[in-house]
Amino acid sequence: MTSPEPDAPGVSAPEAPVPVVDLDITALAAGGDGVGRDATGRVTFVPRSAPGDKLRARVVHATSSFARGELAELIAPSPLRAEPPCPHFAARCGGCQWQHVARAEQLVAKQAIVAGALRKLDGVRVHPISDPGPALGWRRRARFHIERGRAGLYELGSTKVLAIDHCPQLEPALDAAYAVIAAATPPDGELALLLAHDGRIAVATERAWRGAARLVGRAGIAGILAGKQPHGDVVLEVEPGLWGGPWDFAQASRRGNDALIAQTRAALGPGPGRLLELYAGAGNFTRGFAADGWHVVASDAAPPPKPPSGFHVGQAHDVLARLAGPWDAIALDPPRTGAAEAIEGILRAAPRVVVYVSCDVATLARDAARLTAYRATDAWPLDVMAQTAHVEVVMRLERR
Repeated sequence: MTSPEPDAPGVSAPEAPVPVVDLDITALAAGGDGVGRDATGRVTFVPRSAPGDKLRARVVHATSSFARGELAELIAPSPLRAEPPCPHFAARCGGCQWQHVARAEQLVAKQAIVAGALRKLDGVRVHPISDPGPALGWRRRARFHIERGRAGLYELGSTKVLAIDHCPQLEPALDAAYAVIAAATPPDGELALLLAHDGRIAVATERAWRGAARLVGRAGIAGILAGKQPHGDVVLEVEPGLWGGPWDFAQASRRGNDALIAQTRAALGPGPGRLLELYAGAGNFTRGFAADGWHVVASDAAPPPKPPSGFHVGQAHDVLARLAGPWDAIALDPPRTGAAEAIEGILRAAPRVVVYVSCDVATLARDAARLTAYRATDAWPLDVMAQTAHVEVVMRLERR
């Protein structure tokens, strides 16, 4: 009797076995995954692996040039591994990438990632990475997801919410406020929290929330923006002279931001002179530049809650076209996607110095290469977000 064909009606084809590969992990990649090569030489990325690991991985995605895998078996753990300090990490919380990697090795990896990304910029000096903040408890700003009334973070590699009752990355006061909010069954959607320098906390939920008002005054919560309805104070002085709300961008680490501001000011140097600041946000760097004697004209695509005097609203390329120079210097801190729109305008403006602050070294390298009239002289990496793969870089470029 002939067996039915696998694709015949009512007959399911057997599932193909998932390929398994043995790997020696040699480095950490910019996205946080460990990197190794399989027996054919193909690069394979594996989350939650560490340099020096010998492991077996299930391949979940493959192309002719690279593959992505999941850790199936740790054959021989690396001495560079560490015991994760958070129990949610073992439950596959996707909030941190590197809790399993020793802190010193995290810094080594970030230094190598920055140096590798900038290697084609002739003559740039990549300084040793700065480590200005604590390994845990540094977050003054955070976002969580709410699903069926439970607050948490996405599981690794998915959009399924893992319930989180406590996060060791938060500053203690913010963690206490988060626990109060999480226990009060907030509405589904996004949740944002912000801790100001005076200890007050602002909270926001994506949707309206009937129970919001009764939480104001508890655990330092000064205000809650529930959908579009504010209860209490929802715009706070994050740092002296710098205002924002829970949805507004601010550097997550207080001490990390202090170091980032200091390094950016040092990279620019003191005034006097005319300085155009692009992507200025709420004025995080503006205050320091002005204190150093610069005449600062700050701009961004959206107005901050309390903009500095003379703030200009507009896209970077429009600001460069609209505002008359000459500019002695231009400083910019664009989003992760970089400043491609501003490159031509910066070249036309021809300042003698450009200081570029970046949270993505790959787009920094791309934009610096496009600033063909400038030579990148120095780059300073800063690890302001411990236990993650994120790294900030301050770069100084001088006109040739």
